[in-house]
Amino acid sequence: MKIDNLKGKFDKVFNNGDQASLFRAPGRVNLIGEHTDYNDGLVLPIAINLSTYALIATNEEEKVRLFSENLGEKKEFFLTDTGIKRNDWTDYIRGIVSGLQNRTDPVRGFDLYINSEVPVGSGLSSSAALEIATAVGVKKELQLEDLGDLELIKLCQSAENDFVGANTGIMDQYVSYFGKSGAALLIDTSRPSHDPFELDLSGHELLVIDTTVSHTHGGNEYNKRRKECESALKTINENNAQDNRFSSLSQISAADLKKFKSYLPGIQYKRTKHVVEENERVVQTAKLLQEGKIERAGELFYASHESLRDLYEVSSSELDFLVEFAEEEGIPGARMTGGGFGGATIHLVPKGRLEEYRTKAKSEFEREFDIVPKCFVVLPSDGAKFQPTPNNYQQS
Repeated sequence: MKIDNLKGKFDKVFNNGDQASLFRAPGRVNLIGEHTDYNDGLVLPIAINLSTYALIATNEEEKVRLFSENLGEKKEFFLTDTGIKRNDWTDYIRGIVSGLQNRTDPVRGFDLYINSEVPVGSGLSSSAALEIATAVGVKKELQLEDLGDLELIKLCQSAENDFVGANTGIMDQYVSYFGKSGAALLIDTSRPSHDPFELDLSGHELLVIDTTVSHTHGGNEYNKRRKECESALKTINENNAQDNRFSSLSQISAADLKKFKSYLPGIQYKRTKHVVEENERVVQTAKLLQEGKIERAGELFYASHESLRDLYEVSSSELDFLVEFAEEEGIPGARMTGGGFGGATIHLVPKGRLEEYRTKAKSEFEREFDIVPKCFVVLPSDGAKFQPTPNNYQQS
């Protein structure tokens, strides 16, 4: 992404480019730990080298003026109308502004110019990158010094949950903010807290293949899975003594699950089994990656995908095709990443095979589905918290 001309573009749209400051937040790839974050479980994501850029300047009007370079759309809303949903991309911004107003912050009007490298609907968390870039910029420009790190993250999550209507967990916003260059984050979403560790892939690359088949987090199926997990937890607690109840599915052990199977309906059992075993896979994968045992970690990638396909039922024919192709090609590990119902897969590819594998995967996928997928080699990158200050960016 070339950022040296963004201020000039901002000036053409809003006529105050000299006042604009630049902020950045990355997308993310979740290495393993899918659909566990909203169950207060463990996840293992990285922030990636694909980002959303937000240029922000305050204005003298009681309105927020927005421009998306990717969509070529200019929108605006009055500060008195932030509670009105439009069912479009501006709802992410409205949700953040509304959240700030609810905490009695003096929100001024501002201009926001957005340009993003993160492909929408790919499972790389373009929405969280937009939210975090915006919130970090608004905090700085409106001088909201008392807005702490975790509160900012939860503000963005709330915008997506309560305003947009996608009942996602905290992982996406968390890693977009706290990501570290060269590191993966082992996140316990129940606290939330994280443990970063250096990601040494021992001669392998992380290749993301975007099927370009979009999913929408606000869709019924994603939210339905969360409700199924809540129902499973309710069933379990109704059949347990008061002093042996659980606050989330992630507190349940494999031994517990065996005892509960007899009274959990089939769907509830399958969802719970995925969450329990996926949390275990996260712990094992983090340990194996720290030890440089890529082949064994890759086996857990495949196991995770199988569980997401068969137990959680969020995969798709396109995602399954790419993972099966990886297995046939002897790739150490591959799995769907993100919420599912389309989106992308992540592949642990030996560096020496990268070009050949990428070319063949694209060709075979296009032959099967008549769709040209997009491929990205991703690197663990810094989150928004660790970006240079706006004045450190070189701009013309």
